[in-house]
Amino acid sequence: MIKARFLAVISSFLMLTGCGSYLEDSSAVTVQSESSSVMMQSDSSVSSADSDKQEVTTAEQYEEKEANGMQIAVEDKQFPVNLESSDTVTALTEMLPLTLDMSELNGNEKYYYLDTSLPSSPEKVGHISEGDIMLYGDNCLVVFYESFDTPYSYTKIGHISDTSGLADALGKDDVTVTFEMNGSQDTEYTVQDLRNLNDLLLAKPTEEDLRGKPYDLDNDGVWSVFDLCLMKRRILEQRNMTTEFDFENKTVLLNSGYEMPILGLGTWTQDDDTAESSVYEALKDGYRLIDTAQYYGNEAGVGKGIQRAIDDGIVTREEVFVTTKVMPSNYDRAYKSIDDSLERLGLDYIDLMLIHQSGSNDTEVYKALCQGVKDGKLRSIGISNYYTLDEYERVTSGGEIKPAVVQNENHPFYQNTQFQKDIAKYGTVVESWYPFGGRGHTQDLFGNDTIMDIAETHGKTSAQIILRWHLQAGYVTIPGSQNPDHILENYSIFDFELTDAEMQRMAELHTGQRYENW
Repeated sequence: MIKARFLAVISSFLMLTGCGSYLEDSSAVTVQSESSSVMMQSDSSVSSADSDKQEVTTAEQYEEKEANGMQIAVEDKQFPVNLESSDTVTALTEMLPLTLDMSELNGNEKYYYLDTSLPSSPEKVGHISEGDIMLYGDNCLVVFYESFDTPYSYTKIGHISDTSGLADALGKDDVTVTFEMNGSQDTEYTVQDLRNLNDLLLAKPTEEDLRGKPYDLDNDGVWSVFDLCLMKRRILEQRNMTTEFDFENKTVLLNSGYEMPILGLGTWTQDDDTAESSVYEALKDGYRLIDTAQYYGNEAGVGKGIQRAIDDGIVTREEVFVTTKVMPSNYDRAYKSIDDSLERLGLDYIDLMLIHQSGSNDTEVYKALCQGVKDGKLRSIGISNYYTLDEYERVTSGGEIKPAVVQNENHPFYQNTQFQKDIAKYGTVVESWYPFGGRGHTQDLFGNDTIMDIAETHGKTSAQIILRWHLQAGYVTIPGSQNPDHILENYSIFDFELTDAEMQRMAELHTGQRYENW
C-alpha cells in the first residue's frame, strides 16, 4: 500500500520523536527507513503560481505561501514548489500523504504510475524546465531534474522555484519520493495533549472512535499512532529540543513526552525490606522519582514502599516515576522480563526502563524495550553505562525510539559534558548514579576544599552542594540512602542556588577519571 511505503520512509524523519512504528487497523506495522527519500508538503488551498510569470508579492503574502506551500525535501535538502491551481492539484493533495518508489527515465526525470487516475488537462508544453512537476496521461507523476525540449503533452502540477542541487539530490538511480500535506504549524500542543492522545490509543479504540477528533495532525480523518509521533515532534520543536530543567516543578520533559522528576532515590545494595522503608520515607519527604533494577533484587520491596505511600494518601501512582533496568544478558527473554518487573513492582506500567549496561546482545534488548513502549507497558526507555555517542548510536541502531535517558556515572570529578551535549540533539537527558562518587569515595568529594568552601557560604552540607551542582549542570540525579535523615537532607536542595562563579569552580574539579568501569 502507498501509505505503508510512506510510513517506511518517514520513520527516519521521526527518529527524534521516539516513534517509528505505527498501528493501522489495530495491528503493528514495523517500518525501516529508506536510504533516500523526498518529502513534499502541500495544502490543497494553495493559490497557483505559473513558473514562467514574474510575481510581485508582499512579505505577508510570501509568508502565507511558505506556510501553505509545497516543498520537496531530499534527505536534508529542501526545494520549495510553486503549485498550479487546478483540479489535478486538488485531487493529488487529497491523496496525501503517500510515498512513491519513483523510477529513472532518460537521465532527466523520475516517474511513478499511481494506482488511481487524476483529472487531467494535457497540453503540449514544448519545453521542460528543470524542477517541473508534471502529470503524464492521467496517472503518471513525473519530477524533472534537467531541462530539455519535448513533443509530449503533460498536465502541469507545479515548479520547483529554486533548483540548486536538485539533480545531485535526486541522483540517477531510482529514488523514494514522499508527498506530504503541510499541516498548520501554529498549534501549540502540551504534554497533557500528548497524554490524552496516548491514553486513548492505548485503549485500542476503533476507527470510528477516532474519527473527527482534534489531534488529527496528518489530516487523514482519524487519530493514529502516527499523529502521536507528529505531536511529540511538534512539542520538541516548540521547545527547541531543549532538555532544560523546570526547577519550579522539579521536572524535565523527556523526548517521550513525559515529565521526569529531576531528583530521586537510588536503591542499589538495598534488600526488599530496606528498599520498602527507604522508598516510603523518600515519598513522604517529597521525592517522586524512585530507581531500582532487576539486578538489585529489590523490585518487590520498592513496589511495596510505593503501595504503602499510595495507601496512606501520600502520593498517587501517577505522581511516582519508577525506573528499573534489564541486563543485556537477558536478551533471550528481555520482553518477557518487562512483565516480570511489572509483577514484582505491582504496577500496570513502568515509567522508564533502561538497559543496565553494555553487552553483546544489547541491541536486541533495546528492540524489546521499543516493543514494550508500543505495547503500553513502558512509557519511556533508555540506556545505562554508555559513555560515547558511538556507543549510544550503536545500541539504539536497531530500535525505532531514541533513549529518553542515559544513566551514567557522573560527579564533580567526572563531568562527561561533551557526551551530554552530543545526545541533547536527540532530546536525551543524562542521569547520574553515584553522584557522590560511590561507596568508598564519598569523602574524596565531601572533604574537597572547593566544595566545603561553597557549602559554608550557603550554610549547606557538601552533599547538598554536590546534588545542587548536578541539577544546575543538567543532570537528573538519584543519591542512594537508607538513612531517613540523609534521605531528607538530600532532598533539601531547592531553597538555594549556586552562582555562576560557584558553578565554574565546580566545573574546574573535573579530572576526567571515573571510579567504576561498568
